[in-house]
Amino acid sequence: MFRQAFRRLLAIDDSPERTALAFSVGVFIAFSPFLGLHTLLATVLAFAFRFNKLAIYTGTFVNNPFLTLVPIVLASYAVGAFLLGRPLSLPAEGMKLLSDPHLLTASYWHQLLSHWRDVLLPFAVGGTALSVVCSLAAYPVTLRLLRAHRRRKAVDRES
Repeated sequence: MFRQAFRRLLAIDDSPERTALAFSVGVFIAFSPFLGLHTLLATVLAFAFRFNKLAIYTGTFVNNPFLTLVPIVLASYAVGAFLLGRPLSLPAEGMKLLSDPHLLTASYWHQLLSHWRDVLLPFAVGGTALSVVCSLAAYPVTLRLLRAHRRRKAVDRES
């Protein structure tokens, strides 16, 4: 799925710099702690800054519920806990809340918010840190790949 989207990303007519920027903004969104709002954020930013939608969505869907959501959430929590000087393991109450979520009940959200310092704060800090680091890394890598692809394409046309 990601490979197919990346192939389409290579075929975009925007400049490599603009495409790489849109992709890296998508990666920023993918690692952000705003779970459930990623697609909405990508859409708003794509329209506001006239980013190529395919490029920003491809970056955003680096975080998808089928393959990468759990590792990204765990990494976000671990990085946040490390940065805040907290233990890397979740307290028992926090683990229970995350392992058995009842998202449609008010009591679940009340309990989650009562443990915000143990669960939500490390996740938010870590997610924000990973957003910055991963999007800054995604830009030059994507730009290099796009430029190399365009050079190969130009050589193929000449021969």
